[in-house]
Amino acid sequence: MKKKINDKYVSMVWQTLSEDPGMSNSILNLNMNNPETISTIVNERIFPGVNSFPEFIKDRIKNSLKYAINVYDEKKLTRLYESAIPEIDLPTNISVKDFYIIIWKSLYNNSDYLIENESEYKEIDFSELYSK
Repeated sequence: MKKKINDKYVSMVWQTLSEDPGMSNSILNLNMNNPETISTIVNERIFPGVNSFPEFIKDRIKNSLKYAINVYDEKKLTRLYESAIPEIDLPTNISVKDFYIIIWKSLYNNSDYLIENESEYKEIDFSELYSK
């Protein structure tokens, strides 16, 4: 069975960094050029946000993020990040792909982010995002 993906699932990761009255200034003022800071962002914002989804959505988010890291170029990765209108700017000292990889490793306990076979993935339509 093919792994269902959509770039909107990648945007869901970044929506956890969007405007939120509960987001503290301490997070907004963090230096994103520091990998430890990125790990803090994952632990305090991204992980709880992603973890709040049903299991099938979490699985699709993981597969979509993995696919994006392997297939999308810097421009598309940047567009996906910015489309969520995050309150936190991308780091300036690493590539966007490397930022995604750091997020991946923090979010998924250093599990492998490389894909062996692109044909294992199936892009689903927007209308199917929340359908099992």
